[in-house]
Amino acid sequence: MRKNLLIVVALFLATSLSAQLYVGGKLGYGFGAQKSDLGVLMTDDAESIVWGSVGQGFAPGLKVGYFFNDNLGFELGINYFLGAKQTIADVTLTMAPSMIYTNQATAQSKQMRLLPQLVYRSDMGIYGRFGIVMPIGGSTIAHQEEYSPGANPVTTVSEVEFKGDFTIGFAGAFGYEFELSDNLGLFGELEYIGLNIRRNTSTVTMYEVNGTDMLPALTTSQKETVYLDELTSTSNTSSNPNFDPAKATDDLKSTSGYSTLRINFGVVYHFN
Repeated sequence: MRKNLLIVVALFLATSLSAQLYVGGKLGYGFGAQKSDLGVLMTDDAESIVWGSVGQGFAPGLKVGYFFNDNLGFELGINYFLGAKQTIADVTLTMAPSMIYTNQATAQSKQMRLLPQLVYRSDMGIYGRFGIVMPIGGSTIAHQEEYSPGANPVTTVSEVEFKGDFTIGFAGAFGYEFELSDNLGLFGELEYIGLNIRRNTSTVTMYEVNGTDMLPALTTSQKETVYLDELTSTSNTSSNPNFDPAKATDDLKSTSGYSTLRINFGVVYHFN
């Protein structure tokens, strides 16, 4: 009798829990909510700033959630952010007749993100969610191609990988879910991500000169940089008389804005 009662209770709890569980997937594209100075455009006649956001791009994701009652729930999302390629330098200068110097550089970010959030839904299918966003992995790759004309022209191709500090930002959305059946629904939403990431380290991962790999010839200080809040007389900088080329170079931190206003569409399945 006691065993049967435990089975009944277990089945009741499992049914109650599954009735509130849901899973879903989405695909969205975000536009930079905060544009900043990304780089420079330069020609013989003009010079201008490149304005943009490294937060622009695609963000496919999955989510799992549980409603405590008919209206209030908790959701955990995981997104893969694939940033749009951004121009950070586009320089074309005439050095002499038939001698053109060029320098083109782009940057692109990739991140895996966790989004734990509270969710409130109405009986009409309208819902809102808000919480935090935490990048748990990723980096920004800056790719540069430079051509210097002359008697012995030089073409240099390099890539630098930037990694940031652990950061927590704000995430929220407002949307509508259209019920296709008792279990399946389609949703569309407008999502805001408020996120700023400070640089932690950077590493040169590619350095080619006229097609020859010159990366092994670089010193540690030329390949690696550590970003700090403050530089002192003991910091490993080129102006320090005790500068050690066998150690990473120290530099001041800077911040990149990843804030985004994104439109998402997706599908959700409710268990019952």
